[in-house]
Amino acid sequence: MNEFFQTLKSKFYQGEMHVRLVMVNVAVFLILLVGVIVTRSVSPNFDLAHYFAAPSEFSELLLQPWSLLTYMFSHSLTSIWHIVWNMVLLYFSGNIFRHYLGNKKVLSVYLAGGLFGYLFFFLGYNFIPAFVGNGMLVGASAAVLAIFVAIGVAKPTMELKIMFVPQPVKLIYVVAIFVVLDLMRLQSSIGVEGGNVGGWLAHMGGAAFGAFYGHKIKEGTNILKGFEKVLDSLFSLKVGKVFDKKKRAPKMKVKKGGKVEREKRTEGNKENELEAILNKVKQSGYSSLTKEEKELFFSQTKK
Repeated sequence: MNEFFQTLKSKFYQGEMHVRLVMVNVAVFLILLVGVIVTRSVSPNFDLAHYFAAPSEFSELLLQPWSLLTYMFSHSLTSIWHIVWNMVLLYFSGNIFRHYLGNKKVLSVYLAGGLFGYLFFFLGYNFIPAFVGNGMLVGASAAVLAIFVAIGVAKPTMELKIMFVPQPVKLIYVVAIFVVLDLMRLQSSIGVEGGNVGGWLAHMGGAAFGAFYGHKIKEGTNILKGFEKVLDSLFSLKVGKVFDKKKRAPKMKVKKGGKVEREKRTEGNKENELEAILNKVKQSGYSSLTKEEKELFFSQTKK
């Protein structure tokens, strides 16, 4: 079991943001599933999932502002397919996105797309007569669509090989099909009791933001550059927070072959050695580390 969690930890630290996002979504799903079972066992009328979903009413949103973030990492607990399809598309589109546009941009587009998805949901439920009502928004769909549409608009001529389709298909055509299908599902839900109007509205918000972002990237402008810097400062692992900054040692270097050069290991030079390892992970990924480097990485970050 310990080996299993070590493998998950190594995957998380590899630096591929779309993989991290998938892992976080799955973790939240499992934690929420168990949490709902426990809380309902104690109090049948208490709905824990309600506090992860984003409400359409502004007054209720003020009482749980964190839901603007948690809603895009939580999914329906009544059907496994809600999270499965979202994670499949996130992994597929996120992998293409980070390959062409960079790893750091994945998180910023995911979050911004999710926020725009909620904005469309909120405006629809509060100002459009056909949609007015109370609702709760949950799911990563808007955030995922933002990533998918963004890379489709930024790299429209990229070709995909699809099973049972003899000729490669341009990415922008696949993206367009997804958006049209969501528009069709939106119109078929209007006025239908139990229809997922709010969800489809959120899809459109995420897609709209993704299209705008991709268009600006194609022009050479990154509209989320400042947001990326904020996220980077919030989530970057700082070696100084793990070790005592007062300890000093000779700087460590990464040789041409990729192996971290070491002198005699002491408590003082472990700080610089880990810093060199972290730089190596950032540049080449966790898989580039040697066995000894991985052991040092885990032993120090556990402290």
